[in-house]
Amino acid sequence: MNFNFENLYIEYDSDDIPYSLYEIHGVNKIRELSRQLRTFLNYKTAMIQYRFRPKTATYPDRVEEKYKETERSLKQLASKFIRLLANIRGNSFSYEIELERLVFNQAYDKIRKSLLTELKDVTQKLFTTIHALSEQEIHLHPKFLKFVANLTQEACTVFKILNNWASGFYEELRVNYVQLHDELTLLIPEEHAEKSTVRKHKSLEEGLREW
Repeated sequence: MNFNFENLYIEYDSDDIPYSLYEIHGVNKIRELSRQLRTFLNYKTAMIQYRFRPKTATYPDRVEEKYKETERSLKQLASKFIRLLANIRGNSFSYEIELERLVFNQAYDKIRKSLLTELKDVTQKLFTTIHALSEQEIHLHPKFLKFVANLTQEACTVFKILNNWASGFYEELRVNYVQLHDELTLLIPEEHAEKSTVRKHKSLEEGLREW
C-alpha cells in the first residue's frame, strides 16, 4: 500500500476494491478505512495551510469554541488511551509486545479480555474525534496538530494489532503519520525542552501533559 499524497485517490478508487472484501468484512469496515484516509488527507491539508498561512488572519469565535470543545474531548480520550496502554505494558519494555501477547493468547483471563475490549472501544472513539478535529481549523494550532499526528501513530499501532485483517493498512497509515509528524517538526520550531516525539518522553502521558 502506498499513501503517496499525489496518487492517493487513484490507488484507493472504490472500483479497485474486490467484491469479496465487501462480503467478508462488510461495508462498514470499508467505510471506516475510507474515513481514515480522509482524516489523513485533512491533516496533510492542514499542514499545507499552516505552511502557506497568511501573516494575519481572523476567524469567528464560534469556530474557535467548536475547536476547543473537540480538543477537550480528544484530550480526555487520549488520557484514557494512555492509561490503558500503561496498564497493558506493565513492567514490560513495550506495550506492543504485551498487546500482541494478549491478542494471540486465547487463555487470557476475563480481566484482560475486558481490558482489550475497552482499549478497542476507546481507540475507535479516539479515531472518530481525531477525524472531527481534522475537519476544523487545526492548522491554527500547529503544536497540537503535531501532537495529534504523533498520538495517531500510537492509535494506528493499536489497531494494527487488534484488527489483523487490516494490519497492513494501519501499518502503512502509521508510517504516513510518522512522515507527517517529521514534516511538522521541520515547520514548527521547538521551544525550550519540547520533545520531538511522544515516544522520546519517559511516558506517553508526559507527552500529553505538555499540551
